[in-house]
Amino acid sequence: MVTVIDVAKKAGVSVATVSRVLNSNYIVTKEKRDKVLKAIEELGYVPKTTVRTEKNSEKKVIVVLAAAIIHDIIAGIQDFGVQHGYEIMISYHASEAKSSQPWSFLPKGQLGGLIILNMLFSEQELQEISGTVPVVQCSQYTSIPNAYAVTVDDVNAAYHAVSHLIETGKRKIAFVGMGIEEGEGCISTNFSKDRLIGYRRALEDNGITFNPKLVKYSDNSYESGAQSATKLLEQQIPFDSVFCVTDNSAVACLNTFKDAGYRIPEDIAVCGFDNQEISEMTNPKLTTVDQPFYEIGYESMRMLESIMKGEISTGRRVLIEHKLLKRGSTVS
Repeated sequence: MVTVIDVAKKAGVSVATVSRVLNSNYIVTKEKRDKVLKAIEELGYVPKTTVRTEKNSEKKVIVVLAAAIIHDIIAGIQDFGVQHGYEIMISYHASEAKSSQPWSFLPKGQLGGLIILNMLFSEQELQEISGTVPVVQCSQYTSIPNAYAVTVDDVNAAYHAVSHLIETGKRKIAFVGMGIEEGEGCISTNFSKDRLIGYRRALEDNGITFNPKLVKYSDNSYESGAQSATKLLEQQIPFDSVFCVTDNSAVACLNTFKDAGYRIPEDIAVCGFDNQEISEMTNPKLTTVDQPFYEIGYESMRMLESIMKGEISTGRRVLIEHKLLKRGSTVS
C-alpha cells in the first residue's frame, strides 16, 4: 500500500510537505506542490479517511501538553489522530507551568491519552501522571521505569555533528547547551545533557582534551545565545568552532562572531541543531542537525494508540533517524 512516505520520496520532499499539501493548512511553494501532486498521481496514493465512531461522545480525545509549539510535530500528531478517529487538543504551557489539568472538563472516560511535547517533568510527577493515563513523551523525555518516548538519538546526533567539525580541521570546539548556569554547576535539559555526552565522546575519540571553560549555557533566547558567544570571546581562550544544541543559540553565536569581525567558518565554524527555518536565513547558512519532526509526531501518536489498545505494555524509546545538513557555516 502506498504511503505518504512513498509520496515524499517520489517527490523529493519531506513527509511534512506532503502533509501540508494534502491538508492545505500551510503555505507550500508551487514547485513543491506540483511535485507532490504529480507523485500522488503517479503512485496512485489515496489518503486515509477519518475513522469515525458510531457515537461522537465515544470519540477519544488526545491532549498534547506543549512547552513549545513545533508545527511539524503537531502536524504529524494531528494527521495520525484524524486518520484514526481521535480528537487532538493542544494545551500550551508557557514557562512549563504544569499545575493545571486542561483535560479535567472532559466527560469521564473520554480522555484517551497524553503526549508530552518538550515539557520537563520530575520523575515523581511523570510517574503519577503515567499511573492514571497513557503517556508518550515526544522530542524530550524524562527517564522513569516503563516510560514511552519518541525522540532522536541525541548522543549520536551530537557526536555526528562534532565529528563533522573535527573532519573540517577544527580542534578547539566550544559547546553551547540549553540550561541555566548556577555557580559551578548548571540546571540543564535532558536533551542538552545527552548532546553534551555526544560532544565529549567525539572529542575523546579524536584525542582532543575536554575544556570545561569552553562550555556555556543559554536559555534558548537570541539574547542569551549572544551572551554565551560574548563570554566565549571575552575569556580569551582560543576556540575555532562551536556546537550549539539549538539553532536559536547557533544563529545568535554566528551573528555575534561576525559582528566581532570573525569570518565564518574560516575563523570560527558554527553548528546548530533542529533545522529550524531560521537556519537558512543566516549568512552563511547554518549547518545543523535535522530532526524529522513530522515523523516524531506521527510515531508518538502511533505509539500512544498502541498503548491505549493494549498492544504494548512495556516501556520503550523509539529513536528516529537524524540527518546532518552541511552548509556554509562549517564548510567553505
